[in-house]
Amino acid sequence: MTQKNYSALLLERMEQDFSKWNKQKEVQEQEVYRFLHTMKGTAGTIGLKELADFCEIQLSFYTENKVNLIAIDSLQNFMEKARTFFADNKCNADQEMLVDNIKDPLPSESFVLVIDSDVETAAHLKETLIKNGIQVVIALTGKKGLEFFYTLQPHMVIVDLNLSDIDGFELVARIHETARSKCLPLAIVSSDNRIENQIRAMEIGATDFLSKPLNMSYVVPYVLNRLQNQKMFSQETLYDDLTGAGNRKYFSDVLTQMKNSSVNSKKNFTLVLFDLDYFKKVNDTYGHTIGDEVLRNFSQLVLKMKRDSDIFFRYGGEEFALILPNTKAQTAKPLIEEIRLAFANTAFTDHSFTSFYVSFSAGISDYQHQQEHLVSNADQALYKAKKNGRNQTMLYKTDAKDLRRHLTIIIIDDDSLVRKLVSKQFSTWHPDDFDIYIEEYTDGVTFTKSQWYKEDENYMILLDGVMPKMDGLEVLHHIRSQYPHENIIISMLTSRTNESDIVLALKSGADDYIVKPFYAQEVVARVQRLTMRMFN
Repeated sequence: MTQKNYSALLLERMEQDFSKWNKQKEVQEQEVYRFLHTMKGTAGTIGLKELADFCEIQLSFYTENKVNLIAIDSLQNFMEKARTFFADNKCNADQEMLVDNIKDPLPSESFVLVIDSDVETAAHLKETLIKNGIQVVIALTGKKGLEFFYTLQPHMVIVDLNLSDIDGFELVARIHETARSKCLPLAIVSSDNRIENQIRAMEIGATDFLSKPLNMSYVVPYVLNRLQNQKMFSQETLYDDLTGAGNRKYFSDVLTQMKNSSVNSKKNFTLVLFDLDYFKKVNDTYGHTIGDEVLRNFSQLVLKMKRDSDIFFRYGGEEFALILPNTKAQTAKPLIEEIRLAFANTAFTDHSFTSFYVSFSAGISDYQHQQEHLVSNADQALYKAKKNGRNQTMLYKTDAKDLRRHLTIIIIDDDSLVRKLVSKQFSTWHPDDFDIYIEEYTDGVTFTKSQWYKEDENYMILLDGVMPKMDGLEVLHHIRSQYPHENIIISMLTSRTNESDIVLALKSGADDYIVKPFYAQEVVARVQRLTMRMFN
């Protein structure tokens, strides 16, 4: 659908609202506010920037929660002015916000985690970097920052010293070894730039110290420089320093070599994917230091028990991979079961010397007849093992129809045009490892009353901030109080740029926010980045 078609739909909907107002003779102020708020976001998203700017100016004359009545006669000039923006149904090609045909858009390789309780600075930094092609996720607390560091695996971290729940130096000290192993830039920022603070930052493992207020003309090239260096390092390195296993790049190289060799030799090989069960709970309960020890212990066990010809990799986070040359899946299973039992019986101790145990699930698939979806097949078998109760090994079966993992994208927005735009863009995304399902809800009440949640499924919720009946923040509170965090990621869609609104959303449990107007492709890329921790 072209921008011209979307403009016609927006005009039609606007006229429906105006017709309803004229029949009523009076309208509540909060209804006018919500109308303008919606029009601003939608108009900007489909490329009608002048209309979006007009609505933003009009918003300053109304208050969101006032219920006093406004005479329709006093709104006639405003309505006539709004119609003029559709007179010629113009479209500036530079502003067009939708591309109808794209192939599997990928998240930006440049991904920065900003940990800063100063939401105004964090938001400004985020918007500046995004304009330069660098994706950013904000954490307003040290606790959230640690979670994002270990689950989202950023390429760079920027930490403010003055966090609300933890000292910035302490946070950096806790992550610097992992960051150093990946040559990951770790910058400390602070308005207190005394030399002793700068010295301490270097002593605990930070790579840089930046003074607030940040000079954005310097920060952008600085961040690009650090990201480029990190990318070069990651391309040259083959092993994961924490576990001793091969890294993701090494895995991709070996897998390609094995496929090519198999085609020539007619010999097959087997791939095993491992996932440590409930590993996030290990980190949350015992801390990331002990979590790292569990990862190291698992890796050392596999490296000790595997055959000399087998090659072991850290696939991502708590997922690992093992390639077994000249081996069929059925032959590989006894070895994996032996490793599984040995690991499940390994006792770990927390800081109080209390013992606990960790298990893993595994999926196995072998490569035959130039198979195109080896990784996807092993991943489906792994998913089946987890759905069946975890702590078990499953073989991929070619006749299985229910093995693929699912990501349900839920769009909650009273604006049908925004729902249509975003849904259309997601319909072009076809990942190899899981299936996409899209659900739409017109308001928060309808969503919360529905039977939307299923255990062991994964959800990405795009939630509008301003809706009738039930505000977006109310929906957010409902989700976070009623359902677990591990398999639900929430991004707020908002036209609000007010600092207090953004900080409230993030503190209430939103993982991210996207300001309207937005590019539909940008939303897809952000969702891919945020859901990486589910489908790494």
